[in-house]
Amino acid sequence: MMKKIVAILFAALSLALFAAVPALAQNAQAPAAKQAEPSPAMKVAVRDMLEAIQFPALTRQIFDQMLQSVPAMMRQAAVQNVTGNADVKEKRQQQALANVEEEIPLAVTTLTEVLNDPTLTEELRAEMVQLYARYYTVQEIEQLTAFYKTPLGRKLLATMPKLSVESVEISQRVLIPRVNAVLEKIMRTSTEKPD
Repeated sequence: MMKKIVAILFAALSLALFAAVPALAQNAQAPAAKQAEPSPAMKVAVRDMLEAIQFPALTRQIFDQMLQSVPAMMRQAAVQNVTGNADVKEKRQQQALANVEEEIPLAVTTLTEVLNDPTLTEELRAEMVQLYARYYTVQEIEQLTAFYKTPLGRKLLATMPKLSVESVEISQRVLIPRVNAVLEKIMRTSTEKPD
């Protein structure tokens, strides 16, 4: 059960990070096929945009927000997994929830180590150049950069970490019960089949 909770947690955190990087959610239609190396002009344009959004500071804020929400997210996932399973007796449910409480500090420590890796931001930045080059022209990137320098653009950037964390929490609240219902149905079906 713990592996399932941690997997859900890391999937949610991954979604939060990439949901938080501005403009990624805009209508992107290009396929994710093998991509040519971005042009030097594109690399400069994306790096300028990332500088305008203060990418290292933005990712640090997002990471900090995610780390703060990890305990609540793990508890929520555990409660939904444990209490949603009718086959698990109440005493075992209590023990499973207590086990999660014991695992939370280790999960937070491990995730903190991953997110504090000094090479992480640079690796993400390099990937962002590839990603934006896939969906935008140099001129569009320059327009985005200009937008992020406006008051509204700065407000978007200032609220993005909170919006992303809250959107992950909303997604979990809505999605986890549905996923758990499907998993329970699969488990019931698989245990009901004759050998």
